[in-house]
Parts: sequence; C-alpha cells; structure tokens
Amino acid sequence: MRKKLRIGLAAYGTGWDIQAWRLPEATSSGLYDPSVIVDIARIAERGRLDYIFAGSSLASEPDRLQRIHRWDSAVFAGYAAAITRNVGFLVSVNSSFEHPFTVARQLATLDNFSNGRAALNVVMGIDREGGPHLNYAGTNIPTDATKYERAREFTVVLNQLLNSWDRDFVLDDKEGGVLVRPDAWRRVDFKGRFFEVRGPLNAPPPVQRQIPNVHVGQSQESLDYGADLAHVRFSPYLGIDEGKREYRRLKDLVAARGRDPERFKIIPGVTFYVAGTNREARAKFNEIEAFQHTTQIPAAYARAFGVDLTGVRETERVRDVLDLSTLAADTLKDLVRDDAPAARGRLSSDDRVWLRDVVFATLGEDVTLGDLYRFTLNHRYAQGVLVGDARTAADWLENNLDEGVLDGVQLFPPYHRGPADTFVDLVVPELQRRGLFRTEYEARTLEGNLGTTEDATDPRLTAPPEPALSR
Repeated sequence: MRKKLRIGLAAYGTGWDIQAWRLPEATSSGLYDPSVIVDIARIAERGRLDYIFAGSSLASEPDRLQRIHRWDSAVFAGYAAAITRNVGFLVSVNSSFEHPFTVARQLATLDNFSNGRAALNVVMGIDREGGPHLNYAGTNIPTDATKYERAREFTVVLNQLLNSWDRDFVLDDKEGGVLVRPDAWRRVDFKGRFFEVRGPLNAPPPVQRQIPNVHVGQSQESLDYGADLAHVRFSPYLGIDEGKREYRRLKDLVAARGRDPERFKIIPGVTFYVAGTNREARAKFNEIEAFQHTTQIPAAYARAFGVDLTGVRETERVRDVLDLSTLAADTLKDLVRDDAPAARGRLSSDDRVWLRDVVFATLGEDVTLGDLYRFTLNHRYAQGVLVGDARTAADWLENNLDEGVLDGVQLFPPYHRGPADTFVDLVVPELQRRGLFRTEYEARTLEGNLGTTEDATDPRLTAPPEPALSR
C-alpha cells in the first residue's frame, strides 16, 4: 500500500502571511469573530484533513497586528468540535506556565466531547516577544536552562493523570448499590522538582489510547523530548537533500529509544499560494509580496554582502549582481534587521542551501534583488513556501513524500477566506487521484487517522527516561 500524506491546517485569525491581510479580498475579522476560525474547521473536514491547529499565546503583543489576539485553543477546539465530526484539534499549552492537572482535565474533556479528536502541542517559551513571563510574574517560572526539565515533568504527570482511570470504570450495580468499580482508579502521588500532584484525574479517561503529542523545536533538548515523549514533530523544511538527512536523523533518534519510527510523523509547515493556474498563483504571490516596502534594499544588501547597490534597480537579477559562489553559510542573517519577523528563525543551517532549494526552487532562476529581499523578510521561518496550481502543489508534495523528506505537511493559509478552500477544492482531489491522500477518514479518532498509536502501557509515556532530568 502506498504511503499517504498527513495534512493539518493552521487556523490563525488573519492567516499566516504578514502582508496578505492587505488584499482587498482578505478579512481580518478573525481577530474578533470566532466564526472565521470555525469556518476553517469546516473547510478542513470537507477536505478530509487530519486536524486543525490554532497556535495559542500567553504573551501580550498589542503592537503586532497579527498577534494582538490569539484565541484560547482549548475553548476554540471545544466549540468547533461541536460542529464537526471527524477533523482533529491540536491544542497548544505552555508547560512553563500551565499546570498538568488543569491541562489533563481540558484534554480529557475535549477528547470525550469530540469522541477522540484531541491532540496536544507542548511549548515552553519563556522569553518570546510580548514577554509572557511578565503576565505570570510571581509564579514559579523555569529558567531557560530548566524549561525542558519542567516540560518533561509536565508531560509525565499529564500522561499519568490521563491514564489514572480504567475505561470500564462504571460498574452500575444498581442492586448492590455500587456505581464505580473500587479498583478502577489509581493515585498518581507525583512529587517532582516542579509539580506535586495527588490524583487521580477527576474527569473520565480519554477516548484515545494516546492523545497525540506534537512538538516543535530545533535544540538538542527539543529533539530529545520529542524522541522520548512526542508522536509528531513539526520539523523545519530544508529542501530535498538536507531534508532527507534531517528526516532520517529524527527517525533514528526515535528508533534509538526503542520506539517505532514509522509511527512518529515528521510534518513541516508550508505556506501555500495555490490558484487555478501557475500564472494566477504567481500573480497573487507577487501581489502580496509587493506590499513589503523595499526602500531598505541598498542598505540591507550592503550589510549582508558588503556590496554597494546604490543606484542598482531592484529588478536586477540576483545572479547578475552577486557572486553566489562566494557567499558564507550564514550570509542572510544580516539581510534583515534584528527586529524583523524573519530574524527569529532560519530555514536551514546553510543559507546557500536555502537559496538553492527554497528561494530559487520557489521563484525560479530569475530571482531579482527585490524578490530575494521580500522573500527573505516574509518567509524566513522554519517552513516551506509553495506557489502554483494544483498539479504543481501535488508534484511538490508527492516528490517530498517519496524522497523521504516528510510524512505530511502543516498548511498555513496566507489569508482568509480563499486559500484554504482552494487547496481543498483543487489540490486534495489531485492528491486523491494519485493515491496520496484519503478519500474518507480511515478511523474515528485522530490517533487512528495519524497512525501514531503505540503501546499505551509503555512506561516511557508515564516515567521520564533515566537521563532526562540531567540533560
């Protein structure tokens, strides 16, 4: 049987592209109108997608238009689950600030109310933009050195709580007057460095054997956490060659723990600009990119490449103006200002690889100075960029799947409404024709559709590996 893609859809109020909200057809009402986000859930279910992901935040960023409001993902998921039947919901929690007992109650409730469609995204950022630590002053916030230790402890306690009740706990012995089996629950009695929890959980056990844990990060601590305790990794998209090496490395880390690497899914993010034809898709992409002012191009290129481009038109081809063979591996770090969104992350350990496998692969060989500057500023996150018609998008996905770069993708619509519908209406049928994506949901639970279920009695899910807390 041919391997099939797993596909998730991101649900952000104004979409993902930092400029696309300015399009005449785009709406920003998702910042205050929950119907926009719920609409995305319906679109995802219509396309038979695996789940939707609503990135949450505990930071305050009133000066950043697309981050001023982030819906609480647990509340949103519960609301959207009521009007859907199959699509899953990936809930974000921050283990540096939140408590595992509260989160366990939320997840168990959501999983029961949705009949097995909950998933968990554990993040632990303490020093990100917007200062989340300032909103929780006076609480026991970990340091950068201890945040992963706390995250491990958080996850272990969470799993113990979710497994603290047997699923057949109701005895319902009316004649004997016994409603609940006396031996159906277990104390947790966890005492660690960060948490003390008695247990058991005061909510029914989840429908799923294992609520999928989705993790993102590139540090060694993140890779170890994911290999030990997660089921899916949001991985950076690095192009074919480097992506294949990273994919194999991540799978090998999981296998080294004695886990099944085939059940551990590698899913990079992709911002997509899809239309009926390649020309239409490129025109829409260029329209959005043009919103980014390029008056700083001369200074930016001088800073990055040491080349004075004053008087050189931004329409000049990069290959005609710069000698790419002389670039350093970290050349692009100085192309954008430190306070620009693109400065927060890198797509590749080698910018030359990113130029070749992402920028030129997306925009073609005739990339101009303006194209490169705007693309770097807008898209230098740890994800890919896909521009084209349904066949182009399907070719890209099929090639990366067959080459062993990914198991699926997390789709980020650049704006609402339109791109998500276009992907579902045009690309999904093309993937289905190729046998790369389901025509109907295979299972009623999210873990069943993702194919992530392992042995739920594995002690690694409820006890930290021996060296974990010393890392």
